Amino acid sequence: MIEPRKQVNNIYGYIRVSSEQQVKDGSSLDEQKKSIEEFVANKYGGRKVDRFFTDAGISGMKPLLERPGSRELTDTMDANDVIVATKLDRLARSFNEMLNMIPVLEETGITLYFHEMYGDTPVVLPKKTEEKTGLEVKFDWARQAQKVLVINMAQYAEFERTMIMERLNGGKLVYAERGYSIGGQTPFGYEKEYDESGSRRRTKLVPVPEEQEVLKHIYALRAKGLGARKIAKQIQSSHPGYEDFPYHKVQRIINRKFQGLHD
Repeated sequence: MIEPRKQVNNIYGYIRVSSEQQVKDGSSLDEQKKSIEEFVANKYGGRKVDRFFTDAGISGMKPLLERPGSRELTDTMDANDVIVATKLDRLARSFNEMLNMIPVLEETGITLYFHEMYGDTPVVLPKKTEEKTGLEVKFDWARQAQKVLVINMAQYAEFERTMIMERLNGGKLVYAERGYSIGGQTPFGYEKEYDESGSRRRTKLVPVPEEQEVLKHIYALRAKGLGARKIAKQIQSSHPGYEDFPYHKVQRIINRKFQGLHD
């Protein structure tokens, strides 16, 4: 590496397993520890890890500061310290959480590796106190590689957020298709009824026959290619009591994902 070797104070390892069974057999913790020790020895000329911080039987879905081991690590770390974990999911809950952590770690002066994912390319480098110019910038390979890595992580974070939203919306849609409310206003064509059966109280959507007839008419007109304004006018003229049925309500009905059990 062309970049001069920087001062390194302490080298810390972070290891975590989520299940009690993994804690009992110890294999996963031991494997992480051994992997980190080998990486540090190769990277830093035979140097040993100064201290390991461990979260045993702690879910990775817990925020960093709510786990005893990682919280102690953040309280202990200081400028020019190195932190090594095998993979990102050992330390952070998601790529998004990791991206939010990076500026804080940079300001603290930490170097962070997830060596089984990115080898000896650091995820975090200490924030530069002075800008380099000219050839110095071109030859700062470690920092250039770290920037590319962070850009890739941001792309993964966006993908991660999209997948979470799709799973959430997909779950809501399945729930709605079973006739249950997913919150918000009661959709046109239904009324709410509380279902006390089972282990939890749920709100069931019960079809209102008169409104269901209006829904059928709306969908039939939409299938013919009519827009919301024209549909609203036909509903107003065809269904007594719906003379003031607004077109924007028709538009909301057309747009909603779950169209109702109106067959």
